[in-house]
Amino acid sequence: MLVPKLAINEGKITIMGLFSRNIPLEGPLELSPWRSIALLAWDSISDASVHAVIEVEAGPMLQFIERRSKSSGRHISTIHFVGKTLAEVLREFPDVNCILRRRRLYRRRDVDIMFPVALDRAGYDLSAAVIRNADAKPLEDIANELSKIASDLRSQGGSSFKAGTHILQRPLLRFAQFILYTLNIWTPLLGLPRNAFGSAAVSDVSSFGADFAFPPLLPIARLPIVVGVGPIFEKYGPDGKTTKWLRLFLVFDHRVIDGVYAGRICHFIRGVFAKPEDHCGNGASADAPESTA
Repeated sequence: MLVPKLAINEGKITIMGLFSRNIPLEGPLELSPWRSIALLAWDSISDASVHAVIEVEAGPMLQFIERRSKSSGRHISTIHFVGKTLAEVLREFPDVNCILRRRRLYRRRDVDIMFPVALDRAGYDLSAAVIRNADAKPLEDIANELSKIASDLRSQGGSSFKAGTHILQRPLLRFAQFILYTLNIWTPLLGLPRNAFGSAAVSDVSSFGADFAFPPLLPIARLPIVVGVGPIFEKYGPDGKTTKWLRLFLVFDHRVIDGVYAGRICHFIRGVFAKPEDHCGNGASADAPESTA
């Protein structure tokens, strides 16, 4: 139970422990005229959503995660790789790792990626597992940390959002957004974790059994980008041989990511999948077993 404390500083009395910063931010950014217009053109995140589909050859990625899984002794999946790729995107383009406040963009200091976690086999109860500083972590550590968070949530029998369900009602959503993002204030009174949704999100839409699905941009999260991961499929090449491919479903907030940045992001993602070792091979896990060779 949180017990607030009174602090007296130069005659002013404040309540300690109830209010603090929600997200470490920098900024505001100096924007080009076009990006400034985009901030004024749309009022809501639903109006400003842009959808894109890209297909990437999956062979190099599958070989890469197989090698890393064997060397680390940990299970690394496609969703882990895409989450790491999204973290690399935000590190490469820090001006899109932003949050919109008062018609201005403020850059986040950290790159945190949100993964949805099913708390039951039926998938009726969901929570969010946020990997902090995902751009600086090896792929093995991301997979291991995500597994631990999911296991802890399931063993506790509850979602990290259950305490905040009282504010997740339409009349109170705007108030919560105002406190958390416009003012950038976190308080346990809202019942939500600090910086609960991270910088961007990845979702395994293939688990729905759908070939095409775009994950939504959740208004309360104020994320600039969400990436849905589709099923791996085969395509015939000019030589008549089949190769494995993967569809990614990108949803952008056009107020933060304009067409120029969207094109650069798509090009960068293709480069990561073509040469995963160059982008996602940033060192071995700190907990990886040492080689005996």
